[in-house]
Amino acid sequence: MARILVVDDEESDRTRGRAILEGAGHEVLFAPDGEAALRIYRKQAIDLVITDLAMPNLNGLRLIEQLREQDGRALIIAVSGVSPEQFDRARALGAVATMAKPFSPAELLQAVGDALDTSYTPPPDDLWR
Repeated sequence: MARILVVDDEESDRTRGRAILEGAGHEVLFAPDGEAALRIYRKQAIDLVITDLAMPNLNGLRLIEQLREQDGRALIIAVSGVSPEQFDRARALGAVATMAKPFSPAELLQAVGDALDTSYTPPPDDLWR
């Protein structure tokens, strides 16, 4: 499975992301903002970055820009519960997908599967109860 970096300033969103992604067999790393994400990305082999757009310090749009400068092949999914109008900008900067919060576990896993270009099998319904 993939090594995924989840970047979000909300601990509850990071925790939820971990449960969903690890439940599907992925390895998950976390960063509370874009600056921490860049440090992790430079030190680890990351297959996919899922970043919130609205964060302190280095926001998600700037993170996307810097990741793409550092690695033109970086796979990035942009998420936001506050600024969905920024999704066009995120895509223009190189995000492969965007998602509005809140999203279901199935929606997240579908986006991850599509981004990684793998076949997607929905989890059993009782996995998320």
